Amino acid sequence: MSFPKNEYKKKKPPKVTILLPVFNAEAYLNESVESILAQTFADFELLAINDGSTDRSEDILASFSDTRLKIINNDGNQGLVYTLNLGINLARGIYIARMDADDIALPERLALQIRFLDETSNVALVGGQAEFIDSNSKSFKLCQLPQTHDEIITKIFSANCFVHPSVMFRANVIRNLGGYREEALHAEDYDLWLRIIEHYDVANLGEILVQYRIHPNQVSQRKLRLQRTVADSTRFSALKRCKLKGRVPSWITAANSTSWQRLCGKTPSVGADYCAWIDTYRAMGRNDLVQQLVPLAIATAPLCKKPYLELCHPITHSIFVYTLVKRLLWYRKKAWLLISRRPL
Repeated sequence: MSFPKNEYKKKKPPKVTILLPVFNAEAYLNESVESILAQTFADFELLAINDGSTDRSEDILASFSDTRLKIINNDGNQGLVYTLNLGINLARGIYIARMDADDIALPERLALQIRFLDETSNVALVGGQAEFIDSNSKSFKLCQLPQTHDEIITKIFSANCFVHPSVMFRANVIRNLGGYREEALHAEDYDLWLRIIEHYDVANLGEILVQYRIHPNQVSQRKLRLQRTVADSTRFSALKRCKLKGRVPSWITAANSTSWQRLCGKTPSVGADYCAWIDTYRAMGRNDLVQQLVPLAIATAPLCKKPYLELCHPITHSIFVYTLVKRLLWYRKKAWLLISRRPL
């Protein structure tokens, strides 16, 4: 660690701790840290935990002179769940705000969330709306989420209703719940929200709080199959627990899909997840990334029409028959390889 833990704890605690895990984030880290240091609410500590980065991330963090930035270096790469739980244990604020090293916080983000939590003691977790940006920080889509606890309850057992780097929660609540769970890896945030709902109310603000960066290396795309498996297991068990405790109405269900619905790419399913990424990349204007996902969508949801429509989506304003046929043959080869190697 970059400073003795005991000495750190003796300092006057801030109102909120921003928890920022960092791993090989040199491309966007400077912009992310600056967005926190420029917040209109100033009584915070920014706890940046470098999880064994092998790029320039450590040097970038060290280049800041702001005393509110506290840097911790893990002994090698320990993983996201370990890093987040370490930050929760070290956080001195009564609130903990999450932030990712490739995203941008809008200036009023902390002020708005702190005011809300101060005024609503029954709410343990508050997120907000997000604006999707690309690798050049260009906005291309708005992510609109349900706001009230009742609205969130009706949807969260079928889909995640929070953007992870937009949330702020009460530190004592998260510690009492044991923080993030390793067994929920790749859906650890969703698992935590569902465990919070068992005991407390949650909310999303109507304002845009963060600019959420979309890029091909995100875990939510690379580990999509495993993420879907973990998320499904989590939401079914959470709903059962919530109903036993009377935390949700009896009519609420956790959406499940039959084998036929999965083949058709109905939500929630891996095929539907791939199609959602296709929509995101299409809005982003990244036809190259769309093409990479089409074979995966066809392999997991062969009866869904969306990926087939993407086959005919023109790269330019016109497309010749030869080019289209060549493209179809390439997709067929890719899809066949995926089907033969991976079970549905």
